[in-house]
Amino acid sequence: MSEYKLLMSIINREQEDAYMDYFKKNGVKAVFSTLCSGTASKSMLDYLGLESNKKVMLSSMVSGENASRLMSGLVSRMGINLPGTGIALTVPVGSIAGTASLRYLAEGQENQSKNETAVEKVSEIMYSLVVIISEKGCSDMVMDAAREAGARGGTVVHAKGTGKEFAAKFFGVSIAAEKEIVYIVTRRSDKDAIMKSVIEKAGPATDAKAAVFSLPVEDVVGLMSVMKED
Repeated sequence: MSEYKLLMSIINREQEDAYMDYFKKNGVKAVFSTLCSGTASKSMLDYLGLESNKKVMLSSMVSGENASRLMSGLVSRMGINLPGTGIALTVPVGSIAGTASLRYLAEGQENQSKNETAVEKVSEIMYSLVVIISEKGCSDMVMDAAREAGARGGTVVHAKGTGKEFAAKFFGVSIAAEKEIVYIVTRRSDKDAIMKSVIEKAGPATDAKAAVFSLPVEDVVGLMSVMKED
């Protein structure tokens, strides 16, 4: 089991340069940026003092030792815990294939990771990342189903599928190439209910044709509405 983490930060687009600079100054050289959008309602945007749901997702591979320091700095230096700023989370990485891949993804961090592995920390995991892949234009249907089961919000990434023929055979219906991937960070105790609700109300038998899976989240900062009830 690898001792590296995938660190994902979802922030407002105007903050991208500042966050990229923060990561690079802290030894993270490979940071991947993806444009996305939030699912907050207009009333929630007004409450947070925001004008737009436009977001950017920054993804980077970090050593276990560096992950804790980076997450702490996102709070103390970048203020990610302030309302309307964003959220960051770490997901355990099972393995990295080959030395070249490791150097590319985690250059300069190869010998830093000395913390306990993801397997050893599973019992301590309190949060989950629910990932939903649905047809384009169906993120509202997905989020309505998720909110009915307690989800507070999500992030939508527009994507394109490459397994169109296989998917059509699997689902028994025509599947469009354009996709929407919805990421929802939730308490582990709420994960199963959210996944069940999405499958029942936005699953393969619906226009959304959603496929759902979840990943363990080792640490999370920001988006206090997710954490405050813990």
